[in-house]
Amino acid sequence: MAAFAAALFTFLQALFQWTLDGGLFVLKSFFYLIFDGLLTCISALFTAIDLSNFVAAYAMSWAGVPTQMIWFINAVSIPAGILMLSAAIGIRMAINLIPAAFTRI
Repeated sequence: MAAFAAALFTFLQALFQWTLDGGLFVLKSFFYLIFDGLLTCISALFTAIDLSNFVAAYAMSWAGVPTQMIWFINAVSIPAGILMLSAAIGIRMAINLIPAAFTRI
């Protein structure tokens, strides 16, 4: 009788493990399909936008800037400052999406 109970327990444990693995596989596949489809749509949208003329025109507008001004802009780290400010604003906006109940201790 003990061997039967042990075998039954082992079978139920294997069945539960198989069911859990299958459920997690289905859940991961479901979220992967949704996320992959979303990223494919976003990629298609960015591919459809043609920015070649804009980039060329933007580069030509900076072509007339004197080299001393370009050196000064890089010396005072204006691009790095703009990057840090935009990253801080983006992080702040992302944090504002979290409800206040979770952020206040």
